Amino acid sequence: ALRCVPGDSLRQKITLEKCLVTPADYTSASSDGFGNLKISGCCRAPHDTFGYCIAGTAETKGMIVQKCPLHPMYRYPSQYTQFEPEIAEIAEKIKTECRKGALETTMEKAVDYLYTHFEYVPGVTDVETTAAGALRLGRGVCQDYAHIMTAVMRYMGIPARYVNGLMIGEGATHAWVEIYTDGGWYGLDPTNDLHIDDYYIKLAHGRDYGDCVVDRGIFLGNAAQEQKIYVNVEEISDGRDSSFNGAAGG
Repeated sequence: ALRCVPGDSLRQKITLEKCLVTPADYTSASSDGFGNLKISGCCRAPHDTFGYCIAGTAETKGMIVQKCPLHPMYRYPSQYTQFEPEIAEIAEKIKTECRKGALETTMEKAVDYLYTHFEYVPGVTDVETTAAGALRLGRGVCQDYAHIMTAVMRYMGIPARYVNGLMIGEGATHAWVEIYTDGGWYGLDPTNDLHIDDYYIKLAHGRDYGDCVVDRGIFLGNAAQEQKIYVNVEEISDGRDSSFNGAAGG
C-alpha cells in the first residue's frame, strides 16, 4: 500500500507525469479512510528489489484555510500523540507565553515555542517514537516536531492532524501539521517555524504518522531489507508551480 502520490485538494492541483511501480502483478488506486490517494498491489513472483517512481507537476496555493467539516477524531489523542505528562507540561508553558500579550495566535506561539526549545537532530528517534518520547529526549526530526505539535494542540482543545508530504530543498519526505481554524484546515511547519506556503506538496494526512506511512506491506522469504528514498522538488514558474520527482527502492 503506497501513499506516495500527491492528490488534488483546495490548495494543490496535481498533473501526474509518471507513476511506475515495479515489480507488480497489478496496481489499483483508491482513497483511504482519510481521503488520501492510495495505490495497492502485489507481486507473486520471486524478486529481490521493489521500487516506485512518481513524477509530475503541482500547482499550489499557500497560507490558505481549506474549508471543510471537522471530523471529531482530530480532537483526541492517538497512538503517537497521547496526553502524557510531557505534553501537558509544554502545553501549560505555551499557555503562559500566550498570556503575556503577544500578538501571535496560540497555534503560532506553539510553533515558535517548539522551534526554539526542541532541537533538530537526526538519528536519535525512529518511526516508533511518540510525541512524549521525543520530548523526553529534547531532540528529534520533523516527524517528532509534528507529533508534538499535534498532541499539544489537541491537549489545548484545538483540533489538529499530522501531514506527510514534500518540500523544496528537503531531499526526502517532510512532516508538518494542519490546525482546524475558521471552519477549515491551516498548515504550519514547526520544524522550520513556517506557515505552509506554495513550496509544500501534501501526500497524506491523518491522526499521526501511522495513518500516513508512504509505503506499507509485507514480503515473504528469508531476506534483510534496506530502503533508499530520493525526492526532488523544484519551482518551475513565478506562479509557484512545482515539479516533483520521488523514487524509492527496497
